[in-house]
Amino acid sequence: MEFDEDKIDEYTLALLYLVSHEREKGLGARAWKGFDWDTLNRLHEKGYLANPIGKAKSVGMSEEGFLKSKELFERHFVKKGNGLSVPKFTADAKRRWEKVPESAKKKSWMLSGVLTAGPAHRCNLVQGKYQKAHSS
Repeated sequence: MEFDEDKIDEYTLALLYLVSHEREKGLGARAWKGFDWDTLNRLHEKGYLANPIGKAKSVGMSEEGFLKSKELFERHFVKKGNGLSVPKFTADAKRRWEKVPESAKKKSWMLSGVLTAGPAHRCNLVQGKYQKAHSS
């Protein structure tokens, strides 16, 4: 059976984000290296990892490798659609919206399903999206 090595490398790099630790911004991170050796070597050749050969149970990730692994992890493994997009306003519409009282905004959001009334729910604004979340 033939394998798509580029796809294997991509998913492995994404999973390395899940097991990364000792993150230092601008310097990269370390990740546990419990993956296929050939794949780790290819990622090393691409500049994402330090040389994985050695006794250490983790491998150094370059800054580029860490950021790429985060991007790939979010692309392949983060659930989509758990938020409602907030519409983009024109400058004029934004000025009008800012004049609307908060109580009217909340009522509008409840009617649209963005907010749910009651103590069992709350609404968070995360990266420009309102997300429903059960309170703990």
